[in-house]
Amino acid sequence: MKASSPPPQQARSRQTMERLLAATVSLLEEGGLAGVTIPEVAARAGVATGSVYRRFTDKDALLRAAFLKLLEASNEVNQEGLSPERLSGLTLDSALGAVSHALVAQYNGRIKLLRALDQYLEAQSGTDFSERAIDLIEANLRLLVRALAPFGDSIGAADTERAITFALLSGVTIIEAHKLYNPLLWRRMLPLDDKALAEETTRAMAAYLAQAAQP
Repeated sequence: MKASSPPPQQARSRQTMERLLAATVSLLEEGGLAGVTIPEVAARAGVATGSVYRRFTDKDALLRAAFLKLLEASNEVNQEGLSPERLSGLTLDSALGAVSHALVAQYNGRIKLLRALDQYLEAQSGTDFSERAIDLIEANLRLLVRALAPFGDSIGAADTERAITFALLSGVTIIEAHKLYNPLLWRRMLPLDDKALAEETTRAMAAYLAQAAQP
C-alpha cells in the first residue's frame, strides 16, 4: 500500500522549520553568534517573527536546534564519504590523506559558524544540549575510527582502535586549532594553506601510527 502524503499544513510547517534552521546557520556563517537575532532569522527565512517564537522559546532554543542539525548533517556526510567501502583499496597513508583533506574541507567557508559552535558548547557546558552535541561529535569521530579499522594489519599496534583514535584526535586538534583560531606561532613559524595543512596532518598521524606498532 502506498504511504499517504502528510497533510499540507504539516508539510508547510516542516518547510518553515527547515528555512528557519537554514537561515540561522547562514547568519552564523556570516557573523558568528553575534550575527543571529530572531528578527534577522525571520527575515532571512521569509516568515514573520511570530513564526519563530511559535517554534522556539528564545534565541538559545533556536541556536541549539541549528547546531544539532548541523552536527547530524556532518555525520551523514562522513558516513557516506569516508566509509570503509570508500577507503577500501587505498594504502593506509592514502586513507589518512583522504580523512585529513575531508576534515580540512569541512572548515572552508564555515570558520565563523564552527567557531560559534565551539564557543557555544563552552558556554553551555554541562547542559543536555552540550551532552547531545558532544555525543554527535564523538559519533562522527568514531565513524572515522571504524573507517580506518580495516587498516589494522598495516598499523600493527597491540590496540589498533586506541592507536587510530589517538591519531585522529591529534589530527582533528591540529586542524581545529589552525583553522578556527590560527594561533600566532603557527602564523609566524609555519603558515600553511589548506593543502599543506592536510598533508602535514596526514604525515603526523602516519608517523604516530608507525611508531604505535613498536613495542
